[in-house]
Amino acid sequence: MEDRRWNRGPNNHSIWDTIMGLVIAAAAIVAMSLVFARSLSATTPPLATITLLPEAEVVGTAITLGEIAEIDYHMTREDQTTSPELNEIYVGRAPLPGNSRQIAVGHVEVRLRQAGIHPSTVVLIPPPGGVVRVSCATQEVTKTMVCAVVLEHLTEQAGADFHIGVEAGDALPLVVPLGELELRFEAPPLGPGSYRVSVGVYVDGQRYRTIQVRIQLQPKKPIVIAVCDIQAGSTIQPEAVQKAILDTSPPKDAFLEPAAVVGLETQRTIMQGEPIRADDVAAPVTIRIGDQVVIEAVSGTIAIKTLGIALQSGALGDLIRVENAESHKEIQARIKGKGVVQLELHTGK
Repeated sequence: MEDRRWNRGPNNHSIWDTIMGLVIAAAAIVAMSLVFARSLSATTPPLATITLLPEAEVVGTAITLGEIAEIDYHMTREDQTTSPELNEIYVGRAPLPGNSRQIAVGHVEVRLRQAGIHPSTVVLIPPPGGVVRVSCATQEVTKTMVCAVVLEHLTEQAGADFHIGVEAGDALPLVVPLGELELRFEAPPLGPGSYRVSVGVYVDGQRYRTIQVRIQLQPKKPIVIAVCDIQAGSTIQPEAVQKAILDTSPPKDAFLEPAAVVGLETQRTIMQGEPIRADDVAAPVTIRIGDQVVIEAVSGTIAIKTLGIALQSGALGDLIRVENAESHKEIQARIKGKGVVQLELHTGK
């Protein structure tokens, strides 16, 4: 039988050496590539150096990395246009006004991973104490601000038909995080009466608190006002008053018709344009203390008259004390006119 095993002859030995040389060369190339790759990796600069601050005050309801750290990028301008914006990475919710929270280095690393950035690609320098103490910058929502928003909204819808009153709750002033502040108010169906409505306080688009506000809608109607200044103690003349609609809510005891006040006596000086109220006027004094009066005693169709002295002042219709000039007895009589009082006699059956 013929022996077919390969025998290393002079030519075969040369081929074998060539193959082994190629294998060794390929292995050397691979080894050099690995060494070069490691060297290149070791010299690649980090994306950025992030130095966490020991303390930080944030604006708004969210904490971002740029607010609690100094960030130094290690890239060219071309690289920065395609790199992630480290400043805007969300770290957590801001603390409530007046409070604070602590952010640890590990928490920042988790947020970097969530943003698609491996912590090994940046240099993260912790603060001296190991954590960042975060507080919240604040602003104030006042009663004036809330009432102004509600009043403006209602005036646009019902200002021509109603007097509008707005009263904010005792929860104001309210301290909220600093940020874009918005007060949102939706008016109820408008009609006369008193309503309780809600005003939403939003910071950076997020609802922060709800404020209760009471509104009053009073239909506009004309009332009696002074056309000119009317001095105290004066008798109101027809030409001194007129009807008008005020820009503000009128007092509840204002007069509605001029005839109701003409002839009355003012108890204080009423300035031009002021509404005339019930407490501002009184019936004029018809009889004054010490005046001589005629006392009429009436019984059915029989009337007896005598003279007397008024012991009290009073207006038409008032019951005053009077002294009978003949008997010197004190009686009570009702004023029927200027200088006349009447004593009503009741006869039993």
